[in-house]
Amino acid sequence: MSENLKELAYETIKQKIIYCEYRPNTFLSESLLMKEIDASRTPIREALNKLEQEGLVTIIPKKGIMVTALSLSEVNMAFDTRILIEPYILERYMEYLDRAELARMEEVFRKMLEGAADPDEFGRMDDAFHRMLTSVCTNKYLNMSLAHVFDQSMRIRLLAGVHIWERHKEAAREHVEIIEAVKSGEKERAKAGLLSHLNASKTAAVRSLMDETMPIC
Repeated sequence: MSENLKELAYETIKQKIIYCEYRPNTFLSESLLMKEIDASRTPIREALNKLEQEGLVTIIPKKGIMVTALSLSEVNMAFDTRILIEPYILERYMEYLDRAELARMEEVFRKMLEGAADPDEFGRMDDAFHRMLTSVCTNKYLNMSLAHVFDQSMRIRLLAGVHIWERHKEAAREHVEIIEAVKSGEKERAKAGLLSHLNASKTAAVRSLMDETMPIC
């Protein structure tokens, strides 16, 4: 079996799950995936097994493959992990952040504060911002943990997006404040700002999940 084909199947299915084209609690058809990706059954199954290990799908015997739900417990665990790891990385590696990239993102978030963004656009920029902040970390174990958590967090953002737009504006403002602290070398201020931002985002995500109109799980 071609490793390239297996990787293609894995990345294609994973991206559709993360970006909510395949929504939580929906069943995936092996035969349809084979047609869509133009691959045989073997690479599709290899990809699904890997995605199950990452917690993105659940393979149910005699029933099929279900996209994993986003439960209240899942949301809490994802944010608790980020709250523990992200501020540590910022404190430990802040001086290695790309200042030009920070400036570019600051400009984007300032435009969002003027209302020039939709929830999906913000979700993708928010994801890019947090991945950028932690990309300078050289600890592979922390990076592995965050990679899975960020994937789940992207689903949370997109599914909750239209319900918490006001929170998105607040988050964009918090991003700008974090960037300003990093640019001025104020490590403790940047770390405190990031921690406050993550806690506020967790609260908003949990509230959205508990809203009966919110189709996360």
